[in-house]
Amino acid sequence: MGEVYFEKENSALLIVNLQNAFVHPEGSLSKIGLDTTRTSRVIDSIRQLKEAFQVQKRPIIYIQHTQSHQPNGVDFLSKTFPQLVMKDFCAENSWDAEIIKELKPDEDDYVVTKSRSSAFYQTELENLLQELDIDTLVVTGIGTNICVESTVRDAIHRDYQVFIPKESTVTYLESKEKSAFDNFEYGLANVVSVKQMLHDILVLVCL
Repeated sequence: MGEVYFEKENSALLIVNLQNAFVHPEGSLSKIGLDTTRTSRVIDSIRQLKEAFQVQKRPIIYIQHTQSHQPNGVDFLSKTFPQLVMKDFCAENSWDAEIIKELKPDEDDYVVTKSRSSAFYQTELENLLQELDIDTLVVTGIGTNICVESTVRDAIHRDYQVFIPKESTVTYLESKEKSAFDNFEYGLANVVSVKQMLHDILVLVCL
């Protein structure tokens, strides 16, 4: 993808699925055998990005996955991994669905709940972005090949400019993560390093 300059004035940070279910060793995904030691690697990178956005007074939006585990609330993920239903995966108001204690939302942060892979599907996200006059998204979180990629695809379909700091998103299998980044770099998003993104947020002056 050709080089696109980051314009921080109308940007927001999205933090996707940074929840106990996806990260904690006692979370439901760990209990069905997925490697949460991989997902915990992104915490420090996301923290750095969040702090940079706070310095610039730019919006920070947490995307929180929840499931009702009723017949109309079970999505393809629960169908693919039926054992998640037994583990009450991200059940509403549960510890599993809570955002991890290491990076809880601050008072000024926004939290948008979702029940499908994309943060845009049947959520308030698009309206919120319009209210905040956002046209550029920095997308981080878990998992790169499902919820992050679904959100990125829906964002570009809505004409948002999307940046992905490479060290700030992860999934449970390296091969799946690589495939997602192949898609991003082929035309879905602007893939940059966390170091470059921090520079663009904190130092770069847009002309």
